[in-house]
Amino acid sequence: MRDLEPGWRVNGVYNEACASEGHCPYYFGRDKEGGCRYFMVFRIKEGTANNIDVSDITLIYVGDLPHSTFAEVLEEGSEGGIYVSDTATPEQRKVLDILAVKSLGGGSMMQRVLGLKYVNIDVEEEDGTVHFKMPYGEMRMYLTRSHDGNSVRLENQTMPFLSNVKAAHAPFWHWADYSRHYDYKNRCGTWADFAMTSAAE
Repeated sequence: MRDLEPGWRVNGVYNEACASEGHCPYYFGRDKEGGCRYFMVFRIKEGTANNIDVSDITLIYVGDLPHSTFAEVLEEGSEGGIYVSDTATPEQRKVLDILAVKSLGGGSMMQRVLGLKYVNIDVEEEDGTVHFKMPYGEMRMYLTRSHDGNSVRLENQTMPFLSNVKAAHAPFWHWADYSRHYDYKNRCGTWADFAMTSAAE
């Protein structure tokens, strides 16, 4: 596997639902007894890596964080599966194979990758609601609104690559693959913009 060359950059929209009923403690640097699980989506709007355009690609990470402390989450990360839009060209797949594992939701966030698959990912978005569906899982999410109709926001949370971070609600999410089966209803969610770039930048 080749490495990512200096100068890579990606940005887009981030959606995540987890196993927490209230907003996930990890966003506030707090511990969570029993750990957590997540369904995390990166919708790349603009991106270039190793001189290849990777715009308009969606990646889904579904993982398990079997750690009860935030310090363990940072040190040991999670384990799970990665799913990438099968609309990616052969040229894009060569760099996405690296980018997906070493950055975005991979790298220090998912330190044990059970596998990476290219699949059909269906995305439907309308009026503050989004629905993701793929062969191995599904998640629906809508923005949480305040009394004035505006989105509830999170400030100074622990994930530095996120901005414009908004609270959301996931009526359901589920996943079944690699001999694992997660099924959750009415859990917390996060809807944000993301931007990542090489350390050299």
